Amino acid sequence: MWIGSIKWNLIVASMVGIFTFVFSFVNNLFLGSLLRSLVAFLLFFSLMFLFRFLAGKVIGRENRNMFASEDKGQHIDLVTPEESAQRQGQEGGKKGEQPPSADFSQFTPSDFPHIARDGKDHIDPEEVARALRVFSNE
Repeated sequence: MWIGSIKWNLIVASMVGIFTFVFSFVNNLFLGSLLRSLVAFLLFFSLMFLFRFLAGKVIGRENRNMFASEDKGQHIDLVTPEESAQRQGQEGGKKGEQPPSADFSQFTPSDFPHIARDGKDHIDPEEVARALRVFSNE
């Protein structure tokens, strides 16, 4: 019959109470602001019961399982599928056997041009332009 929990009542009522206190404190005394924020808190706390009851009636009993939060958010899986497959392969395989490694025979490192300063304060602009063209793939 009810949707959610009393946490929603407390969260909404607390937010409204805090906002009421902050905006009321600017123009009123401390005690008056505190009293108004308390009234706002109690009013919205009770209004949230009515809202939760009406939401439960609108949604109905057959659709309530969509909002069941018993298992949602309680378990976080920190293992990716690739890791679990590798671990199962390592555990299931022979202990002396090495996992297959990637083939790096066709790998060639990039050969970027170097700009040599040789203690000079002046760098040739053509060398800088050539290096920039290499980096920008032009």
